[in-house]
Amino acid sequence: MGSNQTKIKPTAWFYVLGIAVFIIGGVLFGLFIFSSLGNFAAESPIQVVVPGGSDIMLSETGKYTIYYEYESVVGNRVFSTGGDIPGIGVTLVSKDTGLKIPLFRTSLSSTYSIGGRSGIGLFDFTIDKPGTYELSAFYPSGEQSSPKNIVLAVMHGFAGKLMGAILGGLAIFFGSAAIAIAIIVITFLKRRKAKKRLG
Repeated sequence: MGSNQTKIKPTAWFYVLGIAVFIIGGVLFGLFIFSSLGNFAAESPIQVVVPGGSDIMLSETGKYTIYYEYESVVGNRVFSTGGDIPGIGVTLVSKDTGLKIPLFRTSLSSTYSIGGRSGIGLFDFTIDKPGTYELSAFYPSGEQSSPKNIVLAVMHGFAGKLMGAILGGLAIFFGSAAIAIAIIVITFLKRRKAKKRLG
């Protein structure tokens, strides 16, 4: 009996290997997501306290998103203004050309909660030239129900980076799971075949 068992290949230790690959994949998934979120938290968004107008420097071309950051810290001031989107009008004007940059409502529900900051996507816009832009935001006349001061955060490609991190993490997890399942299934089939051959 013991002699036959030693001839069965691959050994049962390959089951352990499959389980180990699955566990390692889960750990790598967690580390990847944690690291990615840490990098996002370390990024410094452009923050503007409104109502009012402020000049902001946009150093990269491409797509940006303006977020209503309802949990935020600007300087030493803490903001907690509630998750309901305020009825505030926002405009963005190029200081170089004087042209108004078109703002579009975010096509997807874009939210985040990272490093003590929480935000909801309001507008997307695209620029083809780095430079200084004036961001202005005001409540409609007579508006009394909205918070007096809120924080708007401008981020470059944040949603795309976050989605890339999530997809990358899922690729690690499901890839390792697929490898683990393949090892276990192949080991089972080969061992069953070997047992039948040995009688």
